[in-house]
Amino acid sequence: MSSGAEMIFTGDELLRGDAINTNQAFLGEKLIDLGIFAARALCIADDQAAIASAIRESLAREPLVLILSGGLGPTDDDLTREAVAEALGVPLELHRDLLEEIREKFASRGYIMGDSNRKQAFLPRGAAAIPIAGTAPGLSIQYGRTLIAALPGVPWEMEEMWTGTVEPLVRALADSVNGRSHVVRRIRTFGIGESSVADLLTEFEWRGSLVEIGTRAKLDGLWVILRGMDSPEGLSALEATQARIIELLGDKVLGVDCEGLPELVGDLIRNAGMTLAVAESCTGGLLGKRVTDVPGSSDYFLGGVISYSNAVKTKVLGVPEETLAAHGAVSPEVAKAMASGVAAFLGSDCALSITGVAGPGGGTEEKPIGLVYVGSVLGEAVEVERLWLWGRRDQVRERAALSALDILRRRLLPRGRDR
Repeated sequence: MSSGAEMIFTGDELLRGDAINTNQAFLGEKLIDLGIFAARALCIADDQAAIASAIRESLAREPLVLILSGGLGPTDDDLTREAVAEALGVPLELHRDLLEEIREKFASRGYIMGDSNRKQAFLPRGAAAIPIAGTAPGLSIQYGRTLIAALPGVPWEMEEMWTGTVEPLVRALADSVNGRSHVVRRIRTFGIGESSVADLLTEFEWRGSLVEIGTRAKLDGLWVILRGMDSPEGLSALEATQARIIELLGDKVLGVDCEGLPELVGDLIRNAGMTLAVAESCTGGLLGKRVTDVPGSSDYFLGGVISYSNAVKTKVLGVPEETLAAHGAVSPEVAKAMASGVAAFLGSDCALSITGVAGPGGGTEEKPIGLVYVGSVLGEAVEVERLWLWGRRDQVRERAALSALDILRRRLLPRGRDR
């Protein structure tokens, strides 16, 4: 008998690679928040028999919750309702109130519901409809100890249904089965890998009785995930573990259950009463995009210069031609001049510059692919850091932009803490 969760994702497009399954990451993270670990996640083509078979196999293991995503639309290859009914051995039944709700959804947007949408008003006998986010209703049904929840494949629809309806159901079920709920903390870091974290945290028992430790690595940083019982003893152990890990990881820690680098850096700049400008070469505007993705960034961000060519570096940013000739565009000297130049050009208190070799071509033995220099200005002080990043062109560029923000974060941190 399992106390965890299982997930089934349907769709030929997921298997072909036409779409990326972001729903699995979302649901896995939300389940951890509830103290539930997903033991299995399966992706299946649009085949009713295969989906029904996967559902039966999952139910035989008696997970606490089985989540299905995809296959709830109006087309012939949307087969999740039929597969659930087949797996449970029950018929599909028309819910006329649900049919009217779907019709009204179309009418509210100025459309007339097509005949094909009628199938979306059928549910397996005993199932309840999950309120519509787009035009596809979800469904939930209890089978033995397992809560089955079927959600759309469209990410925003799935997320809205999860938050509004399914999450409260799963939380109540988990609490009733486990007796006590769990507390999850996420220590967000940047600039450190999983192996380094593992080496630093050897004093801990990662699958301890009071606190469990795990990690999740992404381009925008690594999470150290702590899971403990919501009890006096459990919370005390969780707090002590969290404090010690933060101490061991030092300035690699962004915060606990916090936002990402663009938001954190923005807050530090705003709290310090400063402004920011950027000068980019190999990232081609990605750093500026990252900064302006944050609502309210106009409070502190003045603008940027995409100095992809040497001519722009000299004419706009004032990089001396002799510096370019002597050291090349990818050099600490040019990164420093770019940062100083954009700060002077736009009149900012802080500035960041990026110049590097993103690949896949252009690398040399002296300047290999992934070599990036980041210049940073803070007041009158200008610094340059050398990075050697890995991955494809897009990954090098993304890591360069995020690394630049982290460099400025670490320089601003004492100012941010003083305020």
